[in-house]
This record gives sequence, C-alpha cells and structure tokens, in this order.
Amino acid sequence: MHIRPATEADLQAIGERSVSHGCFSEMPATTDVVYALEHDGELLAVGGIKQMNPTCGWVWVDLAPQALENQIALFRILRDYIGYLMHEKGLTRLMAAVEVDFPEAVRMAQHLGFHEESVMPNWIDDRPALMFVRLAGD
Repeated sequence: MHIRPATEADLQAIGERSVSHGCFSEMPATTDVVYALEHDGELLAVGGIKQMNPTCGWVWVDLAPQALENQIALFRILRDYIGYLMHEKGLTRLMAAVEVDFPEAVRMAQHLGFHEESVMPNWIDDRPALMFVRLAGD
C-alpha cells in the first residue's frame, strides 16, 4: 500500500462507490491536503485535512468497498500518515465528525488514533454527530 496525492479521478471514483453515508461530496473542494491510498493499482481510500488555523484542522477519510478487506493494514498506514501530516503542518489538534449511527466510522476513527470528545446535536443533516479528536503525539 502506498499514499500519493489524490487526483480528480480518484475523488470521482470513491465518490461513486463510497462506503460512507454521503458526507464525502462537499469535503474535497474545501480541503488543503488531499491524498489517495492504493494497493496494487487499486484505489482503496481518499482523505484529507482542512487546516482551520495554524494548529487545528479537520480530517476526513472515505473508503472504497474493497478497502474493508485490508482494514488492519489500511488503518495502520492511515494512522501513521495522519500523524505525519499533523507534524508536517504543525497541527496539535485534529478533529473528525462521525455520525452517531455509523458504528463502522466510529471504530475507524478510534483505530486512526482519535478519541471521542463530545456529541454535536444537529450537525450532519440535522442529525447528531460525535466529535473525535486526535492530539499531537497520539
């Protein structure tokens, strides 16, 4: 598996077959760093970070269905890469919003080194979301 800058084709491919609940569509256009993870030429994930200020940002990741076959390796690589990006960008706090009724996304956030901080009512299409946070060094 390797990570590279994402292309418009990557974003379109994941957008058409995403395992998310649809939050992907607006994220790439507002993201500062966008990357793709692939294995043997097959696109498994795209993700990115939107830097909100010099030390804080939002993160998102979206997976292709076949990524679920390689979850352990994929999560390890993404966890390390997100840590690298935090260091590279000087971020000390990274946040992620996850739908409360999407247990797979909750587990993914936890595997990527995030911990639950709070519940945000009416956050995603008037539904609650969980705020996950990863701090520098986590």
